[in-house]
Amino acid sequence: MPAQSWSMLKYPIPKEKRIRLIRIYFHLATLPGMPTHIVAAVSDGLHVLTRSKKKLTIEDLRLPWKPLFNILDDDLFLSRRQFEIRCVVPFS
Repeated sequence: MPAQSWSMLKYPIPKEKRIRLIRIYFHLATLPGMPTHIVAAVSDGLHVLTRSKKKLTIEDLRLPWKPLFNILDDDLFLSRRQFEIRCVVPFS
């Protein structure tokens, strides 16, 4: 990934290029059906690019929240019936 290569060389990434890379990595990470090893690699790149609060501020970058909500919605917010079924403890 370009972000890891750049950081290993200690080369400063210009802010505009950093923002573009973050947007591309974010869209790849939230793309439905993406293999988990690619999502993991892209997430590592996102972590490297967004690690420093000195290089980016909230005003520089706003990412959409809806793709993350859709991913988390399936696992975190269970319907009442699914919740009740998962909470049943079988008697031995």
